[in-house]
Amino acid sequence: MSAVPKPQEVRLPLQSPQRRPRLTVVPSASTAAPAPFPKQTRANRPLWLKLLVGGQWLSLGVAALTVVGALSAYGLTVNTNRRLATATTTLESLQEQQQQLTTANAVFKNHLAQIAVTYSESSVLHPKEVIFLEMAEPASLPEPSPTAATAAEHTKDQRFLPKGY
Repeated sequence: MSAVPKPQEVRLPLQSPQRRPRLTVVPSASTAAPAPFPKQTRANRPLWLKLLVGGQWLSLGVAALTVVGALSAYGLTVNTNRRLATATTTLESLQEQQQQLTTANAVFKNHLAQIAVTYSESSVLHPKEVIFLEMAEPASLPEPSPTAATAAEHTKDQRFLPKGY
């Protein structure tokens, strides 16, 4: 008896013993399974989430006001510093001019006094060379005593009348 082996099944290596499910595209018109977390709307938000969102908006507003305030303060500081520098320069210039004018006034008065002394020493003055000044009204003086009145009568004849000023 001859022994003949039984034919065995031959499996191809390309075939796998388990079949994988095929992916299919679901059209948008069909109803899909609900999402694991439902979409939140303003109406059904919990109170703590509403408070957090409100706090975020409040924080954003405060931050914006802080930035605007800081920029305004910076601009005000820069503008004030610029104006102060300009005013300081102008003040220094005016102080120099005041000093020059004060010096010129003193020189002019000294010159006038020298001219007056020179003309008072000379014998004759021409009316065109005389400067007449009006006397300012004196402040209220106390009334003279009777002894001062008699002294003034004695010196009427000896009064000094300047030739000019």
